[in-house]
Amino acid sequence: MKRLFFIIFVLLSFITQTIAEPGTHPVFSRLTYSDIFGLIGLMFGINILFTGFVSASKISSIYKMALLLILCFFLPLFFSFNIESTIIECLILLFLILLSVMLFQHFKDHLLDILFPVLIYTLLIASFLGFYDLAADPIGLPRLFPKRVDGEALSGFRNAGQAGAYFLVMLSILIPLRFSKLYRYLSRSNRIALSITFVLSLIFLFLTGKIAAYAGLLTGVVFYLLYKRNIKALIAVTVGIVLLALVWNNLETLMPQTFERVSYKFDARVVQNVNNESDNDFIQENFGAAFVAFEDRPFIGSGIGAFHGVYSTHEVHSTYLKMLGETGLIGTMGYILFMIFLLRLFKIGKYKKENPFSDYIMTMLPFLLGCLLSWSYTYHLRKREFWIMVSVLVIANYCAKNYNKWRFEELQKNTNQLLERD
Repeated sequence: MKRLFFIIFVLLSFITQTIAEPGTHPVFSRLTYSDIFGLIGLMFGINILFTGFVSASKISSIYKMALLLILCFFLPLFFSFNIESTIIECLILLFLILLSVMLFQHFKDHLLDILFPVLIYTLLIASFLGFYDLAADPIGLPRLFPKRVDGEALSGFRNAGQAGAYFLVMLSILIPLRFSKLYRYLSRSNRIALSITFVLSLIFLFLTGKIAAYAGLLTGVVFYLLYKRNIKALIAVTVGIVLLALVWNNLETLMPQTFERVSYKFDARVVQNVNNESDNDFIQENFGAAFVAFEDRPFIGSGIGAFHGVYSTHEVHSTYLKMLGETGLIGTMGYILFMIFLLRLFKIGKYKKENPFSDYIMTMLPFLLGCLLSWSYTYHLRKREFWIMVSVLVIANYCAKNYNKWRFEELQKNTNQLLERD
């Protein structure tokens, strides 16, 4: 029963529409329906929450470093330009870390039979509902989620940028599942669902016009092809490129407003910048303001969440510059240490290459590197999907270490099934 709340949390994680309108309430304008189920799950599971921190293994170390990261953000609280915003940002981060711990605790022995299928169907539902809303306006059907501007690929997100960032991270979890040895352990129905999800989510990601997500996914695919040299993956990439080319060639006819948005984004973010023709000063001003904040207070920055309204009308559009501008050297060092411990989870792969969980971990690495590139433009620590990714990686690490036990249990289960048939 307790696990159900976290399943619903994941299933609703793509709905970022908040309970109250943004900016109208300090708490409810940041709270989503997914968070409510996560909060209920935390309340019911408080007795097992802290067991994720107590061991000396790498698994618990990543969460300990996450708590250290919050401490680095919280220490200069009384010097923040906006104490309330800093407290809220720290509480949001703490909430997501605790949810990640609970996902690990509840699904560490149910990665293949529960958590992966939930992730597959979550992305499938997000894609399907997003396509429905895109088609609803032109044919006069009621929308499921509020519209921001015409032709924007939103699904349950507040803007297309959030949608693109979410789909990138979720695909970085599921693509390695398809091309690692774990794939053979999925049920036939989940394999079919995974294939359908790939097609729909790849097209929907393309329609978001999120250039940073494009760059992250492309980087991950290139690194993966260089690492694995897998002919099946190369064929899949070729098919994906052909599919996207077909979508693009027909997009202006089928969805002219979406075509205009995507082509405008590509022209403004890529073509004009490559040709030095861009007249969009937002990025230069936003990134420049982060450096100004760092120069003003190099050790503590403006305070996490306190940059907005002091140095810019927007928060910093880069995780790395946000760390510098809003948290200074103290927070930046905390972030670097956290990411080092996250990357340490990949070390298990080189010792147990015959292990399917280890193979999954190493297959995910190129796509995480792609995400690292994308996060140079987006802030990922506050994203639910990032902490879901952390949970999956920690669980896979746990399963890889306990592979012999898992293999024995699988063998025993298969034997019992054969005996029941006889």
